[in-house]
Amino acid sequence: METLSIIQNLRVQDVLDVAFLSVVAYHLYLWFQGTRALKAMVGLLGLGAVYTLARSWGLFLTTWVFQVFWQVLVILLIILFQSEIRQVLERLNPVKLLGIRKMTPPEAWIGDFVNGVFQLARRSIGALVVVERSERVQGHITPGQVMEAAPTPEILLSIFQKDSPLHDGAVIVADGRIRQVATYLPLSSEKDL
Repeated sequence: METLSIIQNLRVQDVLDVAFLSVVAYHLYLWFQGTRALKAMVGLLGLGAVYTLARSWGLFLTTWVFQVFWQVLVILLIILFQSEIRQVLERLNPVKLLGIRKMTPPEAWIGDFVNGVFQLARRSIGALVVVERSERVQGHITPGQVMEAAPTPEILLSIFQKDSPLHDGAVIVADGRIRQVATYLPLSSEKDL
């Protein structure tokens, strides 16, 4: 009988509310799939189920412990998963979603860049180069020296010469320009590599 009364009192807003939250939950699942955060979310859902059972059974002490635990847990999760949270917020950036970011066409710089990389390879000079596209790398790297230069063969050769103070680390190329040198890339958190 109670289910029937819920269905009879169902409004369009309720259906839209459930549909919206379902879409948000699905996209969060897709974004966090294969990360530490997904495992943590599954664990939190399990704890949420235990908390709900404790409340429905009238276990006051257990309910109180969970209420205190949730307050501390929110702060702890923000600290532990700040990089994943940052990635989600960057994906939700309205400027990025609208495609407003102005980029230099690759034809203007890619030829010189590829020529420089091949010259490094011919001379057996190792080089780490990150070409930034739609996904910003700022939150993932240890910043090095800021540089504003075209990625020409001469510049790349001078950066990666063994005696250069900038040769350790990676070069970040964004919008057709060298933006940073001597940056350090993070180790992968993937355990399957």
